[in-house]
Amino acid sequence: MDACQSKGVLELICGLQNPEDFAKIPDENALVVSQFAGLAALNEGNTFEGKISKLNLETNQISDYEIVFVAENALGIGQTSCPPYQEFYPHGIDLFEGVQLSGENLSPFLEEANLLAVVNHTSIDRIEFFLLFPEYVTFSDSNQDTLFWVGCVEGPESNTYFNDVVIADGNGSFYATHQYDKDMSLTELTFLNVFRLDTGFVYQWTPATGFAKLEDSGGSWPNGIEMLGQNLYVSYRMNGSIGVFKDGNREDYKLRNYLGGGADNLLVVGDEIWAALQNTDLGGFYCINEELVQCPTPFSVQRHTKDLDLIERHDFKDVAFGGASVAYGDGKKIYIGAYKADRIAIYQPE
Repeated sequence: MDACQSKGVLELICGLQNPEDFAKIPDENALVVSQFAGLAALNEGNTFEGKISKLNLETNQISDYEIVFVAENALGIGQTSCPPYQEFYPHGIDLFEGVQLSGENLSPFLEEANLLAVVNHTSIDRIEFFLLFPEYVTFSDSNQDTLFWVGCVEGPESNTYFNDVVIADGNGSFYATHQYDKDMSLTELTFLNVFRLDTGFVYQWTPATGFAKLEDSGGSWPNGIEMLGQNLYVSYRMNGSIGVFKDGNREDYKLRNYLGGGADNLLVVGDEIWAALQNTDLGGFYCINEELVQCPTPFSVQRHTKDLDLIERHDFKDVAFGGASVAYGDGKKIYIGAYKADRIAIYQPE
């Protein structure tokens, strides 16, 4: 089941490490890919350093970003006391088109930058911020794409465990899902999830006010998070639902029945919401086996309106791919990532 051989339904791009989340690069036919370090609770206690890569949607080629640290930058992104990271364990990501920087005598090139946020599972979870420039802005003769680290925000508690992040504005304000307390045992997590009890909630962070718990955001395994307009969308994986926060109110939309699975990451594509769903709750425990290269559980990809009306759905099983965590559709093909796999899948609907 781990061989990189298509069964005729999906095209596979292999040789990766848990391509868990995507972000579309503005004005380029490419995706930023988070190669996830792995969930320690579901990987026999182990995680592996990850990386951020670029997927060219025209060639299906993967290339890794070079990271350049611009520590003393006075650009006003993140916490002034947050130092450059020493280890990199990426998880959820988000890309915000445009960025508002403070400082004097800033280069006009900075107006071309986009802001990338990355969850990093260091000893204290952090949100890392990078500048990503368009292809036509180059700083060297190297052909390698570059991300410029410009700041970070450390989690408010030592046991904070972020899953995903969405940037709220060009100043670097964000929302992040706190999936569960980092010091929870697998037994406790299993109990809470099976009975759909709250394991976490959503944090809001702004440069002016710092961290605050988003009111009425508790749920079982809060996972992917996205914004479309003023609507905030949160996937409650083990509740099988997506919560929509608008004008201070929350409304839940049920996607799956009890133990029938739920959505992982959410992705805004145009004015639509794309979701990758794992079609089982208990099947994921089979994937704790560290020797498994990829989690072979059944999954679905769904496309929704901003009001979460279903537009399109595709179900997959026994296709040399599973554990789906994110999906992006470009109108012709659908690109699917996974939280435990060495591959990205490509599906071309008929």
